[in-house]
Amino acid sequence: MTDTKYTFCRICEATCGLAVEVDNNTINNIQPDTSHPVSKGYACVKGLSLAKFVNSPDRITQPLKRIDGQLQPITWDQAISEIAGKLKAIHQQHGGPSIGLYVGNPIGFNLWTNTITTGFLKGVGSDKLFTAGTQDCTNKFATADRIYGSYMRQTFPDIDHTNMLIALGSNPVISKMSFIHLPHPADRIQAIEQRGGKVVWVNPRKTESAKRCGEHLAIRPNTDVFFMLSFLHEVIAQGGVDKARVKQFTEGFDQLALLAEHWSAEKTAPVTRIPADTLKQLVKDYLAADGAAIYSSTGVNQGSFGTLTVWLQEAINAITGNLDKRGGTLMGKPPLDLPDTTEPQYSRINNTPYISGIIPAGIMADEILEPGEGQVRALFVNAGNPILSCANSQRQADAFKQLELMVSIDLFRNETSEYADYVLPGLHFLERADIPFYFLSGMGVTPDRFFHYTDPVLAPPGEARNEALIFRQIASAAGLPLFDSKWLQFALDAGEKLSGLPGCKENAEPRFYSLLGRQSGIGNLKKWRQKPHGELLEANQPGDYLNKRMQEHNHRIQLAPKEFIERAQGLQVFFDKEKNSQGLRLISKRERFSHNSWTHNLKNFVKGSRNTNYLYIHPQDAQQLNLQEGQLAEVSANEASIVVPVKIDSDFSPGTVSVPHGWGHQEAPGLSIAQKTQGANVNILASDGPNAIEPVSGMSQLTGIPVAIRAATSD
Repeated sequence: MTDTKYTFCRICEATCGLAVEVDNNTINNIQPDTSHPVSKGYACVKGLSLAKFVNSPDRITQPLKRIDGQLQPITWDQAISEIAGKLKAIHQQHGGPSIGLYVGNPIGFNLWTNTITTGFLKGVGSDKLFTAGTQDCTNKFATADRIYGSYMRQTFPDIDHTNMLIALGSNPVISKMSFIHLPHPADRIQAIEQRGGKVVWVNPRKTESAKRCGEHLAIRPNTDVFFMLSFLHEVIAQGGVDKARVKQFTEGFDQLALLAEHWSAEKTAPVTRIPADTLKQLVKDYLAADGAAIYSSTGVNQGSFGTLTVWLQEAINAITGNLDKRGGTLMGKPPLDLPDTTEPQYSRINNTPYISGIIPAGIMADEILEPGEGQVRALFVNAGNPILSCANSQRQADAFKQLELMVSIDLFRNETSEYADYVLPGLHFLERADIPFYFLSGMGVTPDRFFHYTDPVLAPPGEARNEALIFRQIASAAGLPLFDSKWLQFALDAGEKLSGLPGCKENAEPRFYSLLGRQSGIGNLKKWRQKPHGELLEANQPGDYLNKRMQEHNHRIQLAPKEFIERAQGLQVFFDKEKNSQGLRLISKRERFSHNSWTHNLKNFVKGSRNTNYLYIHPQDAQQLNLQEGQLAEVSANEASIVVPVKIDSDFSPGTVSVPHGWGHQEAPGLSIAQKTQGANVNILASDGPNAIEPVSGMSQLTGIPVAIRAATSD
């Protein structure tokens, strides 16, 4: 019998509503949910292709163990027993800190599983949590922590009311937008111009978004911090500071102004390549707009100074009176009241700071390879592929070979799984209960406040299990209870046995969400199930943060955190180096049919010319290097190199090149389609280690990398 079930996508922050037609536990069709209160019939090609991922013949549906170098099927009882036994032995011999966990993007959207995995680490006495966040966004967490007092307080542009949007390193037509829930992103941004406002894209290439609407300013890669310093300088010079707001709500303005004093538009123009007059006019337009916002995304985050750039962005929005203002930037009120309980922590590797409880993945190899107390000897990888997504991937692979125990939990055998002792079958998000991504539910980065609960759309195939259940069972078998609580472990174990009996039909996950909903005053399972499309909540109110919520926390906006000021005072050295450098810089590039490393196992997504990544290069640079369209080129950096075909593209500014990430699947026999694609892993070119990451945020530099390029030899 065919049934249409309503749910939402969990690929990105857009969280679009979906209508999934199911017959006998098989997806017949997926369409956008026209009744969803926010997405209203919008969804991208990746979300509408989910059935192909769910039903892929390559999907793992039973536990696998590496025997004589080959992964062989085993039972769940054997997998749990053996993994728990090895875990317990490592724990007894080397202690809890020898056990680590890497969490990838797909499972990062699920609050229940991340709660349980946090409990798993606490239960074994470890703080070794690595995530994909230090590849794309933890600079924003570090910034919010220093400025607003909590990494959870994230601002976003009031897109539907702003009269000016300046966006750095963002391309929402392809990647939607990060740290903001924005279905229909292109239409909603284009509407700014339609109502008489202005949109400016600051990016080293003219992106698909810049072609859709607005003005494009070509900036030299990895110089965003100097653009922002000059912007701040001009705001002050043009009298754009809202002195009353600064006095009432902030601290540290004098130090901020002193820093900006030395960074005029004339000074930075030779490095940023944005003319001084152009920047001055941009500031003038920003100050004249009734509601303006500066916003930055992944292209900024992954540079050398992503944290400083976001700090300056937030400071500018605040001192001009645009923070917490209609049409400016808002501090959304999250639907769920979740505590921020993180405390300062530091890695044994160079005393590197954690970011919101996360160790930078850029030192994961060091944590494994460096001998001593706390050396990671067992690693669980949950829905992640660090071999392709982390910097210096070859060193990551060398480190994984040294582990005494490695367990991969995923839908497929990816490149990382090839280093695992056990590969366990997890769930697709359509097979689990869920609520919107933590950024939306816990931080409130959504212009339209809403909430949506979904039951599973499908039953898991074969023997696939909920990841939270897997960790709970391993913890129980190892005698290392979750959260170091025998009573909680007993209750969860008992709940599993009782689930499905009369009066106990709900398992732990829906009950967990229902409890959070009741505590936060937004309902429970009964109410949510009566609204399968989700529901709008009370709208965000400009002024609610500064005048109410910030005051409740007895806090003032810190415009000049000591760490940031000290790091910014050292920028002159980097500036001088950039001023005297004319070499090529490598940036990232999002693709419509790619999403990190996991969408290349679909024929339609990699057919024809899409079966590889390319070196994108401006015609002028291609001519100087004697490169032709389609020719193979060698791209080198940090004593590593890759070979990819050339694609000449005048959308890139001279001196800027790009090789999209997530490729290089030739060593992944578990991905039968992706393995046959071409392309190379660009992250081989990025450096890792404590001296390579950004000091405050732990971010790896994955864009703005100096590279050398030449025609590939025939050897």
